[in-house]
Amino acid sequence: MSIFTTPVFYYGYTVTVNDIYINFDEGIGELTALVSAGDYSFTDMGAAIATALNTIGGQVYTVVANRADRTFTISASSPFDLLFSSGSNSGLSVASVIGFTATDKTGSSSYTSDTPAGSEFVPQFRLQDFVSFDDYQEFSQASVNESASGRVEVFSIGTRRFMEFNLGPVTDNTVRGLFTNDSGAVAKLRDFMQFLIRKADIEFMPDITDRNFGVRTIILETTPTSSTGTGYKLRELYSQGLVGFFETGKLKFRERN
Repeated sequence: MSIFTTPVFYYGYTVTVNDIYINFDEGIGELTALVSAGDYSFTDMGAAIATALNTIGGQVYTVVANRADRTFTISASSPFDLLFSSGSNSGLSVASVIGFTATDKTGSSSYTSDTPAGSEFVPQFRLQDFVSFDDYQEFSQASVNESASGRVEVFSIGTRRFMEFNLGPVTDNTVRGLFTNDSGAVAKLRDFMQFLIRKADIEFMPDITDRNFGVRTIILETTPTSSTGTGYKLRELYSQGLVGFFETGKLKFRERN
């Protein structure tokens, strides 16, 4: 797959011990759902909210991850209240992680986030040195055996798929051409890279104009400075006469099934 479109990445769905609760009321008093702490992809964050509510609640809850605007819609068959302000655990609520303000949501059977949840990263320039998942695969935990007759057999537990590209050039400068100008672009790249080296799941969409197409959940595998994907180094393009322009070097991502 070639990239001739502007991609977008969703990230930053992290639940800590400081925001793990959902207090809610189905009409018979406060209930408390618990969301497991951890880093989630956008889609998995919605599934985790649904699991937490259905574990405690008396009705069936669904949570839709609205990819177009990074919001979540929490629904049930009958009205219920989300007690993000008045609940006994409101100070430790998951509300901000999923885009809800710290106010109670009452009287309805469906609620949608007040603001986009998490973060997104949009490259200023087309992905460089791009290699698609279709073109970069290897067997997982493979072993090769050769019999006395010379017959070769490969044993593995599956196939791993990878994607590779360089993010850059990235600059806060105003430029012409194919760049999307952004005076905060370098800071956004640093924030994105700092999240990536946590080895957390992110979501990749190849075309920002159709965020439901070609969605992949990925994890950083390696960077030019880290074989474990736990470090990065932005390179300023001095040698090309581009002061204030940065690139990541080739990043390798593994597709998570």
